Amino acid sequence: MNYKLPTGKLGRAWAGGRIAAKMSGHMLTFYAKRPFLCPDDRHRSREKASIQGAQALFQGLSLLKGTALKMAQQLSLEIDLLPEAACRELSKAYHQVPPINRALVRQAVQAGLHQNPEQVFKYFDLEAFAAASLGQVHHAVDDKGQHLAVKIQYPGIAKTIDNDVSLLRQLLRPIIQSDQLLPTLDEITARLREEVDYLQEADNLRYFARHLTMEGVRIPQVQPALTCPTVLTTTLMPGKPLDLWLEENPDQEAKDQVADKLNAIALKGLYELQVIHADPNPGNFIIGDDLTVGLVDFGCIKRLDPGFVEQYRQLAVAAAHHQDDRHFQLLIDMGLVAPELAPETLQEIKPISVAMAHWFGRLFANERFDFGAHPGMMAEGKAVMGRLHQLRKHLRMNPEFIFLDRTRYGLLRIFEQMEAKVQFRNPYEW
Repeated sequence: MNYKLPTGKLGRAWAGGRIAAKMSGHMLTFYAKRPFLCPDDRHRSREKASIQGAQALFQGLSLLKGTALKMAQQLSLEIDLLPEAACRELSKAYHQVPPINRALVRQAVQAGLHQNPEQVFKYFDLEAFAAASLGQVHHAVDDKGQHLAVKIQYPGIAKTIDNDVSLLRQLLRPIIQSDQLLPTLDEITARLREEVDYLQEADNLRYFARHLTMEGVRIPQVQPALTCPTVLTTTLMPGKPLDLWLEENPDQEAKDQVADKLNAIALKGLYELQVIHADPNPGNFIIGDDLTVGLVDFGCIKRLDPGFVEQYRQLAVAAAHHQDDRHFQLLIDMGLVAPELAPETLQEIKPISVAMAHWFGRLFANERFDFGAHPGMMAEGKAVMGRLHQLRKHLRMNPEFIFLDRTRYGLLRIFEQMEAKVQFRNPYEW
């Protein structure tokens, strides 16, 4: 990649226009052929156009990098917003984004630490071993021989947030309705403003290292002297990202053990700390040879109101124990359903609340839920959410739910991909 990343409004808008044109081109081709196709061919042609459009979106945003790609990646974790083809393509942003070139790497280190990499580290690999939307990670060794992970932020990325919010709204408007997209983007944007400050991420790392003390869970150590707002240096986390680990076909017992740890991490953060590691993509979970789980990327952290957490806990208990009336009342108490709605409207919404509760409650029906035996679990959940969104004009958005739901449902999607058998009954919700 021998170019400078566009960070100005005009440059990114021009690039965004090219992405939109490519996405539209694929759909226009489909619509031109549609009248001449039989129903089966029409379905296949539309699916092909959706995949090609999603590929154009990912490829274009990969070149732009920055917050537009990060927001699109995070939207891909939503259970109900993006088409499946788009989710598959955008999930590549976990660790398949092309890295910036060596000159920009040196520039980023020099700008942040005021010295060239060779002056700061005993060894610094100018080739990144992981590259994502906001930055990329390099292997380094300090003067004591300690192996380090050095995350550098792409130059100028922090300046792109506002422009990229507008850009992403433009690109996603054809496939996501605005009343669903805008509140989600607002919440994601708030987290991104925190995420581009690596000193804040260093504080998050230290907080989790102190408080998320669990057997078999590893958290990197911050190196304060080698950290600044745009460069974050930590100890290197040995192991493989979860999705690459899965490609080695671990046995069922290993998959179940890892899935249980991931679930336990989420529950402890939610119910004991009221803070969640809110970026549940496979690239952020590093699996060791001993099946320990290393957590990386603490930029996206969501702190939750304790009162909301307690209401959410009661909601989960109601679902687990088939308390349908209680579940619906909690949705009202939490502000998702307005209590002043007409009785006939409430009666229209309640069956969907029951369906949601029964879907989630299935996870607790036995000692372990077997995702391998129920491969359509997440598709069923998405269908229920689709029914709910048909009544969205009667619903309210509670921002506290956005990252919490994304985290939990993101983990469920990972468990389904793993075909794991997971123990969901826990002291908080059962």
